[in-house]
Amino acid sequence: MALTDREIQQLVEKLRGKYAEYAKKYSQKWFDVNPFEDRLIMAAKNRMNLEGFILAEISNFEKTRERYEKKKKEKENSFSREVDRIIEEQNARIKKYTPKQFHPRAGFEIAHFYGAVSDMASCYFPVLWIIISDPILKNVLVEIENDLGYLAVPRGKAPSKRIEDHSMILSRPQSSDLDIDRDKNNYLKETAFVLHKIVDFCDGLLERRENDWALPLPLNKLFVEDARKKTILALFSGHTGYGAIMKVRDQCSQIIEDFRLRAFKKRDGDERI
Repeated sequence: MALTDREIQQLVEKLRGKYAEYAKKYSQKWFDVNPFEDRLIMAAKNRMNLEGFILAEISNFEKTRERYEKKKKEKENSFSREVDRIIEEQNARIKKYTPKQFHPRAGFEIAHFYGAVSDMASCYFPVLWIIISDPILKNVLVEIENDLGYLAVPRGKAPSKRIEDHSMILSRPQSSDLDIDRDKNNYLKETAFVLHKIVDFCDGLLERRENDWALPLPLNKLFVEDARKKTILALFSGHTGYGAIMKVRDQCSQIIEDFRLRAFKKRDGDERI
């Protein structure tokens, strides 16, 4: 049975509505109603069979919708693969740092970050003490060392005080994932400020002209326990004072880069030597 003029008009209005809905919800470019309106005017002007015309237009719209959804799915899959690739690359950069496990609920990122900064504080930063003799510079070292102690240096078998505070949040039954993630991000940010401070401090040292710093590093003046001393000797043997300063600086800078912490740098109050 042929469609009545009223039924044909209802189909025209319904198709217009579909174009408007999909253009607003998905893509104006893909679901532009104007070409359809032009074809409708042409069909009426040429006295075409409007029933056949509108049914063909409905079929055309459905094919367009199917092509769009296929392309959209391909794009989403491509985006998802790109996100996965970025995450894998980021995790690979983090994995090179030995993690320090301190709580069963501790996340992957914070365990590796705590390990990275703890290792830097224990095996890199101490060499600055055997290079620097200026009392003012030593005062800066004391400030940084205190910050590192609070943030990242284990206290015997216990973690650092700041990590212990994070562990308390992890242990609370009422702590939500949002609470845990917020405190984890605060820990990364607080520690990043100190890492940036060390980088700036070392940059200032490298600008100074100190004859002694051009000589081999006097590692015999290093007084730390044997296990840690062995690691420090392996890292810094053969370095001059300037070379050792650069190595400390580069290690801090690399941690900042690998954990994407470049933005967390205090602009006011940092020492510049």
